[in-house]
This record gives sequence, structure tokens and C-alpha cells, in this order.
Amino acid sequence: MGAIRVVLIAGLLFAGALWAIPGVAEDGVPDLSRGASLYSANCGRCHNARGPGEYSDQHWPLIITHMRVIAGLPGDQAREIEAFLLASNNPPPRAVSRPVSTRMSGEELLQYYGCRGCHQIGGEGGAIGPSLDDLFERRDEDWVRAQIQRPRAHNPRTVMPSLGLSNAEVGAILEALRGTN
Repeated sequence: MGAIRVVLIAGLLFAGALWAIPGVAEDGVPDLSRGASLYSANCGRCHNARGPGEYSDQHWPLIITHMRVIAGLPGDQAREIEAFLLASNNPPPRAVSRPVSTRMSGEELLQYYGCRGCHQIGGEGGAIGPSLDDLFERRDEDWVRAQIQRPRAHNPRTVMPSLGLSNAEVGAILEALRGTN
């Protein structure tokens, strides 16, 4: 009986691993925003928020597979959460041929990186991170800029991922955040 249980559990984990391949939108780009929101709503609800860097890229797929089996996390949600976690551990490269800042506004960057998955912005979003509404009434621009570019500078235990954003991208995000305050 014990051997059958082990085989059954192994089979479920293997099947879950096949479905835990990061999801992609029609254009081939993972929906990081939805993944961040799902991470906030599902994972942050039961567990203390864990930063994507807390586990390696080898660990997250196994953890997501485990949550599919144990918590019944649907495959599409598991794939989007995993894509968010892996992208947070591996920020997109800043190639000269594809400068994100010239193609995306600050609001688009907030959406692309899934900031509302953890933060409330304009009255909408998650609760893992602090609300960014009225941010500039509480912090000056230099502090906010440093927090976005090097999240662990102010708090080494933060779960906010370091995304490797350029100065231009951070500037665009700051302008978008000013518009919501």
C-alpha cells in the first residue's frame, strides 16, 4: 500500500511539473502583471510573502508544482505565477537594441512588471507591499528612486525584487506614480 502511495504522489508531481511551464500571452510574452497579482492573492494570503530571490530558478517550479497538487492551484494561474517569479529573479537584459524605456510609458512599466500585484496604486492592487498612493507625501524622490533600483538598500529583508531598471525607466515610473498621487 505504501509503494502505491509513493508512485501515486510521484505521478501527481510529474503531471504537475508538465503543467507548470511558464505561461505566455499570445505575443509570446509572459503575463507578469497577472502573475504578480495571483502571487499576491494566492501565495501572500497563506504564507508570509517570500521574495522571488529567496529561492532559485530550480526551486520555484517545484514549489509551484507542489502548490498545484496540495492547494489545487489551476494550471494557468500556476504558469503565470511561476513566470512572474522567474522573471523577478532574472530581470530582462538591457540590450541597446531594445531599450524598454523608449517603448513603454511609466504606467506601462508599472503594468509590465506587475507592481500592482504587491502595491496599491491609484486605489487598486495588492497588499504585500506598502500602498504607493500619496507616496511623495511620505518619501522624497531620492528615497523612492533608490527603493525602486536597489530595494534591499533600505531593507535587506524586503520581498521586492530587484528588476535592474535603467534610470530612464525609473524616471518614467516616478512620473506615473506622481500622476496617481
